[in-house]
Amino acid sequence: MKRIESLTFLRFIAALIVVVFHFGRNTSLAKSASPFITSGPQMVSLFFVISGFVMMVAHYEKNDETFTSYYIKRVARIVPIYLIALSLATYSFYNNSSKNNSIALFLALTFLQSWFPPYPLSLNGPAWSLSVEAFFYLTFPFILFGIKKSNISWKKIAILSFLLYCFTQVFLSNLLSNGFYSGFPSPSHDLIYYFPLSHYCSFLLGVSGGFIYVENTNWFNKKGFLPFTVLILVFSLNYLALQRPDVISRLIGYPLAFGSSFYSLLFIFLILGLAYSGSAITRIMSTPFLVLLGESSYSLYILQKPVQHIYTKYILKYLAVNNPDEEFYILVFLLICISVASYHFVEKPGKRLILVLYEFIRKWRNEKNHSTI
Repeated sequence: MKRIESLTFLRFIAALIVVVFHFGRNTSLAKSASPFITSGPQMVSLFFVISGFVMMVAHYEKNDETFTSYYIKRVARIVPIYLIALSLATYSFYNNSSKNNSIALFLALTFLQSWFPPYPLSLNGPAWSLSVEAFFYLTFPFILFGIKKSNISWKKIAILSFLLYCFTQVFLSNLLSNGFYSGFPSPSHDLIYYFPLSHYCSFLLGVSGGFIYVENTNWFNKKGFLPFTVLILVFSLNYLALQRPDVISRLIGYPLAFGSSFYSLLFIFLILGLAYSGSAITRIMSTPFLVLLGESSYSLYILQKPVQHIYTKYILKYLAVNNPDEEFYILVFLLICISVASYHFVEKPGKRLILVLYEFIRKWRNEKNHSTI
């Protein structure tokens, strides 16, 4: 199934907004374009929806893929740069804290930090979402197997994912309104905003969107005025919803967990809109340079905290910069350069090495079993 390259660049935009949320909220850019430009938690929900969509598109037609090969590929994709980022963040943490938190390190190494308050943001804070993603990766083969085995229609999967989304948002809204929530930081905040099950609806919405795409490929990649208009409308709707959460709150009348998958329903329409439109916008988003930035977005996201620490502690003092805007823009430039280099020299070689080792061990075991027989 053909990749939708425009989604790759969309990941870069989302990762950049997360960086602004973490380190650029005092800049003039953030003050003039908030809350959209500082909607970092919401962009993580977008990552989860894209993840479900892309995985469904990538694996739906792979009938010969084994569980083992699938999981090895997932490990190869995320682990190399994850471990480097964790190592840098751990070094920084241990050098700036008298508390040697071995529990936090164990949970981070096993991708379990988001399951156990107060550890989701320990060590390398942004990595909490990788803990959630790891859970998605673990369960996806069973979802795909169930879809194929039951021969369920894409309409039913879409309805089920929508119902799970509604249930999740009602449940989280109730937790926010009944006195359970005690602010940030607290275990209640961790459970509402970082707990993997709070975000599973986002992933399943992405899976259902991917299912729609693979089952109805003739509906997508259309040229002309209508697809262009649809894309502009979904872009505008997503922007307005992110820019004016106060209006949504007034309309619904209940506290809403905006940072915990609330926007995922809108995001799946944005993704389907990009898939539907073969307009100039999607062609521009699919140019090689922008796709490269998108491919580097994982490194951009996972390295942001370690790079920011190195930048502020070791580099910034040598720069004649006294403006928070300039400090932030230099950080972003440095982070983008490092993430592109990381993609080429860490992510790709690391993935290739793990897959080569897996293939070598698989062949060795087959030969050994064959010689035994």
